[in-house]
Amino acid sequence: MANKVRWLRISYWAGAIGDFVIAILVLSPQRMGVPSYVYPMGLMSAVAFSWGCMLIWADREPIQRRWVLLPTIVVGVMLLLAVVLSVYVGAIAFRSVILNIILLPAMVALWSYSYYCARDIEI
Repeated sequence: MANKVRWLRISYWAGAIGDFVIAILVLSPQRMGVPSYVYPMGLMSAVAFSWGCMLIWADREPIQRRWVLLPTIVVGVMLLLAVVLSVYVGAIAFRSVILNIILLPAMVALWSYSYYCARDIEI
């Protein structure tokens, strides 16, 4: 059981760190491919920061709050789809999101594996 809890904690912290990095990077107009700051950048930053805080909160009681990984998986998949669609329509260059296209599926796989392993732990 300790190993299953460890995987949950790794998942929570990996997601939180990723969210905090996104919260900072999304505020850079050059990184987002726009000439100057636009309002949706601030919204995304706030959401990413909040989600990171939620994942840290989940780490305080990893087994009881494992459900947090389910919406986190959905968000990860939706972010990946947004990246792929943005490349497809030409809004961003593929070379600028290669890391995202590698990391997002890896994170979704980690969260899915952690949740799957912890699903049978009694609360």
